[in-house]
Amino acid sequence: MAQVQPAVDAFISEIQRADNKFKKDLNKVVSSFSKMSDTELINSMSQLNLLNEIGESGYAQALNRLEGEYAKLLEGAIKEAERRGVTALSGPGLQGLEILKDLNTEQLINQVGTYADTLKTQLFQNLYAGIPPNQIVSSLAGTDLAVHQLNVATYTGIKTFDDMARYKVFQGTGVKWTYLGPLDDRTRDSCRETILNEPKEGYTEEQINSKKVRTKFGTRGGFNCRHSWEVK
Repeated sequence: MAQVQPAVDAFISEIQRADNKFKKDLNKVVSSFSKMSDTELINSMSQLNLLNEIGESGYAQALNRLEGEYAKLLEGAIKEAERRGVTALSGPGLQGLEILKDLNTEQLINQVGTYADTLKTQLFQNLYAGIPPNQIVSSLAGTDLAVHQLNVATYTGIKTFDDMARYKVFQGTGVKWTYLGPLDDRTRDSCRETILNEPKEGYTEEQINSKKVRTKFGTRGGFNCRHSWEVK
């Protein structure tokens, strides 16, 4: 089973470092903007692009490295297929996976955009109200980029890509599939059902795509699912 958690952990660690650097730079902005008149503040805020600032603090580099992890997962699926004598994926199959990766990346960028907008609104409100810089800095420190939602979105995105890459590489080749992952008190009913009802020889592609199996390729048990479809 492909291990995506280390890539997610590394990404989140990079995000935390980028956020810390960004917050230090933002503190300087607070100090500078707090000395401005209302007119100067309004003009300066209209030109302030916190999304770009976050990107330059290291977020853009972290995203690039995460995209590299996507490429490794696809390469691993293709190599597994070659070992089994399956022709390498090409054409629309590869294009579709590229789109999936891009959409996942766009989702992460949008989350950062929301974070930047929240900070900018909070920053302007506090400065416009004349709140002392040290209090503004303290309030901004309580808003973080590397929150649980970003962690889960990153994990779900790359896990789904890993699953879809493997499916697309082996689609229509007649291989059997097994549903791997933990069976514990956190396991969804749909995943538990798939695991417990798996035939000894594994599932066929047709069985997984039928109404009887609720954990489809890619979606599996849903958001933040810990399971994977693997070739048996």
